[in-house]
Amino acid sequence: MTNQREKTVESLGIPDRRNLDRLKINYPAIYTRYDKHGTPCEQRISRLMNLSLEGVMLQSSAPVASGEILDVTMALGDDLITFKGKVIHVTPAGDQGFDIGASIEAIEDQQRIALIRFVSWVRAQLGSLE
Repeated sequence: MTNQREKTVESLGIPDRRNLDRLKINYPAIYTRYDKHGTPCEQRISRLMNLSLEGVMLQSSAPVASGEILDVTMALGDDLITFKGKVIHVTPAGDQGFDIGASIEAIEDQQRIALIRFVSWVRAQLGSLE
């Protein structure tokens, strides 16, 4: 059974971003939080648990707020990729802390190219294992 959101997305011909291919990976990442004045107030090391061209799932020892904007830096291959992400959801992950789902809201062209290159490389590696 489809919900109202799925019907709206389908009727507009817009792909549902949550259904895009996600890579399950485990890479280091850092995110920076900002206070209400836009000043950096906290930086945390986290783990990148999954990745797509549209968003990430981070695992962190501390929660953040849904809707919050974070600066995220990931070490992928030989590149450090940085983007502004919007927190979509935060769920407890037991002893592992919190899973933070964030969409990529702003990313520079060179950073996006590096992200695409990394995702393509991982997919090629996975394909060669089949």
